[in-house]
Amino acid sequence: MWDDRRVKIKQPNSARVLLLVSLLFSGALMTLMGGCQLFNEQLTAPAHSAYPEEITLGEVFDVQVFRDVSLLKFTNTTTRDFGPSVIWLNKRFSLPIPGFDSGDTVELDLRHFVDEFGDVYRAGGFFAQRTPAPVVLVQIETVENESPILHGFVVVENKYN
Repeated sequence: MWDDRRVKIKQPNSARVLLLVSLLFSGALMTLMGGCQLFNEQLTAPAHSAYPEEITLGEVFDVQVFRDVSLLKFTNTTTRDFGPSVIWLNKRFSLPIPGFDSGDTVELDLRHFVDEFGDVYRAGGFFAQRTPAPVVLVQIETVENESPILHGFVVVENKYN
């Protein structure tokens, strides 16, 4: 096509436009597909100790435990303070904690609970690659009168999303 000054005006070629659009689309698609790896779920961690089967079992405290997607929440409604302890989930996964006082609300990330083989608890969440495991038993391993003891907490709710 020519204009009045006899200068050739280059018209966009439909094949070029199609090529450009397909390159942009495939680039965007590859970026999205690769982005799935940004949220890679951690499956293993340094192993914790095995569940203490031989330890003395104490009473079940009226401490209500709520699972909120990937968080474990509870409030110490007892009159006692807990020093450094270990929280146990389902007689398998553990997490050492520094302790908490009477009236304290504690929030623990379920992804930090690890078993004796280094397997991480299946906490779930929006980007989780595995189905979440239910929390059915929560215990606290603490020391009373210079000997270890396991006390139970009451699991009230498991909310997965």
